[in-house]
Amino acid sequence: MSNFLEHINSPADVKKLSVPQLVELAEEIRGFIIQSVGKTGGHLASNLGVVELTLALHCVFDFKSDKLLWDVGHQCYTHKIITGRKEKFANLRHFGGISGFPNPAESQFDPFMVGHAGTAITTAIGMAIGEQLKAEKKQNPKNEEKNTDEIKIVAMVGDASIVNGTSFEGLNNVGLVKRQMLIVLNDNSMAIDATVGAMAKYFSKVRLSQTYEDLRKTTSNILEHMPVIGKSVEDAIERIKKSIRMALPASQMFESLRIPYFGPVDGHDIGSLIQLFEALSDLNHPAILHVYTRKGKGFSPADKGPTKFHSTGPFTMNGDTVELTSAPGKITFTKSFGEHLAELAEKDDKIIAITSAMCDGTGLMNFKTQHPGRFYDVGIAESAAVDIAAGLAKSGFKPVVCIYSTFLQRSFDHIAQDVALQNLPVIFCIDRAGFVGEDGPTHHGLMDIGYMRIMPNFTLTAPANDIEMRLALEFALNHNGPVVIRYPKDYVPDNSSVYASCSKPFEEGKSVTVKSSRQSKIAVISYGSTLTQALEAEEILKKEGIHVNVINARFAAPIDNKIISLLKHDKGIITVEDHSIACGFGSAVLELAAQSKQPINKIKILGSPREFIGHNLRNTQLFQVGINAENIVEAAREMAR
Repeated sequence: MSNFLEHINSPADVKKLSVPQLVELAEEIRGFIIQSVGKTGGHLASNLGVVELTLALHCVFDFKSDKLLWDVGHQCYTHKIITGRKEKFANLRHFGGISGFPNPAESQFDPFMVGHAGTAITTAIGMAIGEQLKAEKKQNPKNEEKNTDEIKIVAMVGDASIVNGTSFEGLNNVGLVKRQMLIVLNDNSMAIDATVGAMAKYFSKVRLSQTYEDLRKTTSNILEHMPVIGKSVEDAIERIKKSIRMALPASQMFESLRIPYFGPVDGHDIGSLIQLFEALSDLNHPAILHVYTRKGKGFSPADKGPTKFHSTGPFTMNGDTVELTSAPGKITFTKSFGEHLAELAEKDDKIIAITSAMCDGTGLMNFKTQHPGRFYDVGIAESAAVDIAAGLAKSGFKPVVCIYSTFLQRSFDHIAQDVALQNLPVIFCIDRAGFVGEDGPTHHGLMDIGYMRIMPNFTLTAPANDIEMRLALEFALNHNGPVVIRYPKDYVPDNSSVYASCSKPFEEGKSVTVKSSRQSKIAVISYGSTLTQALEAEEILKKEGIHVNVINARFAAPIDNKIISLLKHDKGIITVEDHSIACGFGSAVLELAAQSKQPINKIKILGSPREFIGHNLRNTQLFQVGINAENIVEAAREMAR
């Protein structure tokens, strides 16, 4: 086998290789990615699909000065491997290693840190306009800046991202750009979950009409009709219309927005891609190249099951079988939620589940299978999910919106205007609330309590274990107003010793006391999954002769007045939450105490600081910011002095 990868330390090394050598390098990189992700976990299928595409881009462009903007950054592994970060893949997404997303702190080849979809086209427009404005300075003979016409802008957009509302807003504003800007539409026919909606069906028609050989012919056809360098793109379009426009209806959509469209072409043909990028790089106008790739290419399990291998933990190969590393006998909060919702929907046909390209990730596969007529995946369009839910609620149904905390942030205005203001009974099941571990700051869910509890009419809950997950759902489904249920990317704890207290039905704004002592002068108030840490701390403190009460808050809005009444009895309060201290549960307790004219100096808040926390193991992140039993113990010791 070849060993080209061993000598690749920068894109300059890639540019030295011939096309046949690049083909061999692509296979080496695939093997490297599979081996690395097998050890550390990471995004696999999507990265295996863009190897040739990434190599071709780096062969043509110089991204030290040119700008490569990734729409969904989890496709950037090949890019990182060939831009000097190959050795750091040993600790991919772990402490001391590189992020799984583009990160300007790591390399000058990464303009933005990117983890959410839909932003590449609009940020590319901003950078292109910036280059236009800087280009005016070159008229000044005293200006010594680089000729900015040489700086190329490339936006890499996935077929799932192109349906995002921000992407369409960007496409509608591409006319602001009066210079080169290339949008590469990477169409792998598979988002995290199968891409849905009219746009997806539109691209499917293109794919179904094109065999692999057709794609090769289309590539050749485009190459034959590409303009001579320096000619205007308008002339180029006129020359190619007769040969590809009628055969490829996708061009009509983009050209209706006055954006020249080329493709679709084979995204695994490095030689043709290089020629296309060379020609397109010299156009003096924005353009779109539609590239067809195979998600999971080169790794049979990911090729057959790209959704399962979108983001995976460590795994090992046993023949042709992949064995994922997991904790035996444990279930996640996500699975707990999915199982309970599907079961409750058996008895209530008004329950509707809605997600945004995250059916598997939010635990809704069982619901989708058992209740297909009441499941809706709107694609990467979180705001649409919220508004569709509002319409369903207005029609008398019980919509359950299941979206990761970090992605639900995109829907703030819709939540406020179309749910809170209307006081509609929409249920928001917020997965990945709190620290998420290896995905890092783009995916942490540390803001949802803050942006949800300021909404009038909203009730905020957080189950501490499996029993409470079902109880929280039952409460929400019978509540006449919007309800939030937040839970982490973690295993459900086995709090068997406290299940009796946790089995009480949820009552709005009512906490439950889990551990109580008449000698206690301190109460540890936990919100959600941090109950485990609070109970561990109580055990340690009891051995030291420090008695504390442990209270499971259950609600962050409204706050139980019983918690504030503890201050009247001269007891100290320690709040614990997997959320930012700013605007979180503890902050809500502090606000209510101040309004009640209680001594706020007896309140200690434990949570995440107001800063972005890097990628690491989730437990390590919790320890890093002091959301752990040891820190609770230390806070109680200080309070007891």
